[in-house]
This record gives sequence, C-alpha cells and structure tokens, in this order.
Amino acid sequence: MSLEPEPVSVIVLSWNGLEVTRDCLRTLLDRTSQPRFDVVVVDNGSTDGTVEYLRSVTGITLIENGHNLGFVGGNNVGIRATGGDVLLLNNDTEIIQDDWLERMQELAYSSEDIGLVGCRLVNADGNLVHAGTYMPLPSFWGQEYPGDERDIGQYADDREVEGVIAACVYIKREVIDTIGPLDEEFFSYYEDSDYCLKARQAGYRVFCCGSATVKHLENASTDLNRMDFSGTFKRSREVFMGKWKEQYDSLYTRKLTWRSFISTGGLYSRATRKLLWALDRVGVELNLAFLEGVDRAVLDDFRINDMKNRGADRDRPQVVFGPPETLSSADGSYNIAYTFTIYDRFSPLAVREMNRMDEVWVTSEFQRDAARASGVDRDVVVMPLGVDPEYHNPRITGYPLTGRFAFLAPVDWGPGLASETVIRAYTDEFAADENVVLVMVVNTPDEAGPAYVEEAVEAMNLATGRAPVVFVMDHDIPVYLAGSLYRSVDCLVLPVRASEAGTTAVEALACGTPVVATDWGSNARLVNGKSLFGIDCRQLPSPEEGLNWAEPEYNHLRELMRAVFDSGGAREEALLASSRIRAELSWDGIASKMVERLDGI
Repeated sequence: MSLEPEPVSVIVLSWNGLEVTRDCLRTLLDRTSQPRFDVVVVDNGSTDGTVEYLRSVTGITLIENGHNLGFVGGNNVGIRATGGDVLLLNNDTEIIQDDWLERMQELAYSSEDIGLVGCRLVNADGNLVHAGTYMPLPSFWGQEYPGDERDIGQYADDREVEGVIAACVYIKREVIDTIGPLDEEFFSYYEDSDYCLKARQAGYRVFCCGSATVKHLENASTDLNRMDFSGTFKRSREVFMGKWKEQYDSLYTRKLTWRSFISTGGLYSRATRKLLWALDRVGVELNLAFLEGVDRAVLDDFRINDMKNRGADRDRPQVVFGPPETLSSADGSYNIAYTFTIYDRFSPLAVREMNRMDEVWVTSEFQRDAARASGVDRDVVVMPLGVDPEYHNPRITGYPLTGRFAFLAPVDWGPGLASETVIRAYTDEFAADENVVLVMVVNTPDEAGPAYVEEAVEAMNLATGRAPVVFVMDHDIPVYLAGSLYRSVDCLVLPVRASEAGTTAVEALACGTPVVATDWGSNARLVNGKSLFGIDCRQLPSPEEGLNWAEPEYNHLRELMRAVFDSGGAREEALLASSRIRAELSWDGIASKMVERLDGI
C-alpha cells in the first residue's frame, strides 16, 4: 500500500567539517523534491566556523550543543526535539537523487511492521559501499555490503536486511516511542546495529530501499577531528557483544564443515563463496577447510574469513566440494561428496572415491544419471549451481554497442570449449557489411599465453570479407561485473564440450540475455528453443580414456546464430525466463535445499 507523505524531520549532526556540511545542506535543500520535510541541524561544538555558517542558513532549525556529545548523544538531541518521523543524515552526505526521501518514506509506510529504512550509499568515486549491514561471527566486526564495488545497479530492489547504517536512516516515530532513541551507552559506532536489533526485537522489520541512492563520503568527521577511531570502536564493540552475542550465537541452528577451494578463481571457488554466504544466512554455522592450503591466509571476504577462523570440528557433517580426487580428504562425522564430471560418465577412480562417502551431491540430473550409470551406489542428490539475483537481473547496467548486434563467447581456451568452431561458424555465416560482432573474452592457458591463441586463430585462415571478431585476452574482469558483460551483448554463445559448463548460461538468462549452448549435459535442462537454443552435438572420445564428451555441430551453430540475429523475439523470451531462473536457482534457495537435506541425515 502507499500512504500520503507525512512530515518528516531530517536531522543532520555536525562537528566541524564546514565544507562537507555546506555541501550536505545545499544538496539537501536544493535537490529534495519531498514537499513536507524540515531540517534540524544539531551542532556538537564545532570550532571551524561551522556554527557561524549554520546561523546564516535559512530553512533550517539549529540546535547548538556547545560541546561534543558524540554521534549518539548529538542525534538524540535532535530526536527529542522533534515530534514526528525522523531521518538521520550524516553531514558528510550529499543528495544526488531528487526523490530519495519520497522513496524511503513510501517503503517505510508500505507495511505497518516496517520500522527502519536505509538506502544505497555510494562513495565519492561513485562506487556502491552500502546496501545493508551484517555482523560476521566470531569477530563481531560489523560490515556493510557489498563493500566497495562499481555501481552497476546491484541491490536495486527493496530488501529486508539485518541492519542499515545511521548515515542515512528513516525511523518511524512509533519505533522511537516503543524502544526509545539511540542507546547512549555507545558514543559512536555500533549504535545503528544495536538500534536495528532492538527494533527487530520489538517486532519491526528493517529494510534497505533499493530505489534510493545517497552519496556518503565516509568517516569525514572522524578524519577531520582526528578522533580516536580505534579506541572508540573497540569500546563500542565490547558493549555491543555484551548485549547481543548470545542472541547472535542462537541464530545458528545447524553445524557443517565445508571443504573446498576459495582462491583459485575457478568454478568450485566462485560457487563456494556464494554458497557460504547463503548457508550462513539460513543459520548454518560453518567451519572451513580448504583444498589449496590457504587455511591460514587472510581472505578478502570478511564473513568467510571469520568462518575460516572458527577452527576445526570433526564431529559435524562435512561437505567436500571439489573434483572426485579430492574426496579422500573428508574427515567429518558424515561425509558428503559434492562433485561433477565434465564427461558422459565418472571414471572408475572417481566412482571408488564417491562410494567411500556417505552420500553424493551432484549439480544436475545429467550428473545424477552419469553417477548411477558409472556404478555409484550411494544416495545421489541433485544440488544445482545457482545465480545471485542481486547481480544477475535485467536491471544491471550494460554498455551495448550502438548499431551492432553483439555475440559474446567467454572461453577458457582449450579442449573443453569448441572455440575454433564458434569463430569459424560466425565468420562463415556473417559478412563484413552486416551490423554484427563476435566478442571473444578469452582466458589463455597459463603455460601458453595470448600468443598461443593468436597462432591458433591465424592457422584457421579465416575468409576475408567476414564480420569482425574482437578478442579480449586475459582481462581480469571482477566476478561481480559478469552481469554487466551479459547485459552489454545480444546473445551468449557457449559451444561447450564439457557436460558441466558452470553458471554462465543461467547467469546470462537471469540477466535477460538469450543463450546458444550445446544441447548436452547440465545446460540441456534449460534448452527451450525460445531463450536458450540448443546446439546439436555428437559424442566423441575425450582426453580421458573410455569417457566421452560432446562436439557441437558447426552447421547447426551457424543456423542458430543466424536465427537469433534475425529474430527480434529471443530477447523478449529471455526476459520472461529471467524471473523464473532467479526464483528457482538463487543461491539462497539452493542453501535452503541443502539445509533440508542435512536435516534428514
């Protein structure tokens, strides 16, 4: 439901920082389109000319504390001086969106039990630094997500979150009447996490407004005033843990050890990062053991780093997520193999290792059938690989080529993907005068390098007068930007030979981008001839003796690329498939399925 806008008091706390305060108030007063709001500025004893400036500003109410009451004490002065809803706004913020306040207020009043609403915050570089907060355990070192990423439109939906920071937070007056103002046991830091928890404990929900974005310069007051960040933060953390540690510990209702890769950048590593977050969100306390020897290394993911530091516990179930040859490392009370093959069957060695486990998880029905046909006698459960709807959806920012239809072929150059087949099919099918381009994003073998690919392409003796092919060689594209890549093209082409091709196809479909992929293996379940077009293939011997993989048919690949190029309906069909993919194959949904299975052990 949507209610008529109510008056709201925007409370801005200042403590020196004249320049940032001036920019904050200028943009707040000039850019906010909400017709019914007032501004209350509470000054905490500024000595740099801020007070004199504030006395000259029209359109605000100024409260002068005369000395520093801290972030909590200063904001509480403003909260107590007002009688309606409040929005706490740091003085190191700038308003960059006219309807930001309406958006946050509309969300706050869309449900009676929504009590607090935060928003997306970008830094001075335009990177997204806040779309909610989380508290990693056991460090209790509160974090914002996504951290510091290029803003590509991620986290654009309204979402219920664990917490939001008080740099910009809308608070209904009824919440204040119920739980009081901010807890003055905190001077600064942790007071926002504490307040969100108190609100949730009182029956209110906390949301982040995905359609509202504010610029936040981050810690400007701390830096300008040379505040003792470390000491203040440490004291606040101790207070917070004393109040909430027991409750946080109680959120974990299940225990699991996860043994996999984390830093290789491959499929197991990328999926592990997503699954660990998702499992943590559904209340699984995770111990980690890594297969590449990084157990003692400091990781770049704060939540996973905390999991790593929890120590080993062999009395809990253990998942080994890796190739079959890694399964012998399992040492849990109940051992689960989570694995796949790239061929039509598992090797005898793989089957022997899988049959030593208590049960087996695989990534698709194809993999399940391959396991059974190969002689695996354990229970075989399908646990598909997923997508992150926040990063793979049609609203992610793309950078399409003007006037050209773009095919994208992301390849690890080698035997697992028929790279030469897609290049030849494309160049034989499309002429130079057609508005089309093939973009090959290539990762080359470590031992070979770009020269290896250049020589292979030159040896193909491609025809002159062909449509252009652009090679992007060994370019380190952050994983979170994959959605922007899919949104920048008109069709993804995956002529894979392997039966498990990872998450690329489902990620592209979740972004609303049509896919042409080999009609075999895990991707076959997605083929519908409308949004994912299956390339006919035949089985050929693989490099591993006795096992086969697929060879995509050159002529059929040509036909499909031409059909998608000529048709205007593939994009619309992919957009229709997007919502289904995001609902059925989210990492959170897969984690919930894992929990159901673990509960049955």
